[in-house]
Amino acid sequence: MDSQKPSRKQMQARRGLGLMKRMLVGVRARLDEELRGDGVTTAQLRFLYELGQQPGSSGAHLARACYVTPQSLQTMLKRSVERGWVVRGTDPDNGRLVTARLTPRGEKLLAKADAVLMQLEREIWAGIGVERLEEMNAVIEAGLSRL
Repeated sequence: MDSQKPSRKQMQARRGLGLMKRMLVGVRARLDEELRGDGVTTAQLRFLYELGQQPGSSGAHLARACYVTPQSLQTMLKRSVERGWVVRGTDPDNGRLVTARLTPRGEKLLAKADAVLMQLEREIWAGIGVERLEEMNAVIEAGLSRL
């Protein structure tokens, strides 16, 4: 089999994917480090954020939004209840459906995480103009649309 040398475009595209992965891993590591004292991970924060945006969502919907299995989501939900970040209840229209919502403690944790993330974003993007960020976002969105 004859293998061809990657084109400059292919090499830059692969480099871009690697850089995006490094950025995501780095941000996640910093968030985990900053919030370790609160006993929360970025995966749990994602769950709490989604729950805050759409209280009463089904477990399947939340699992998809958090990129985890339904089983992993149930573990996160249980831990969040134990930590006092979430309270469970039943749907008023269908008593068989279990609901969940953030507690004031969960909302406070999300506010703290948001402040940490905003500071991290200021550090990461210092000196980079909004036009360059918009261009970067457009390029990433174009690639995502093809997945």
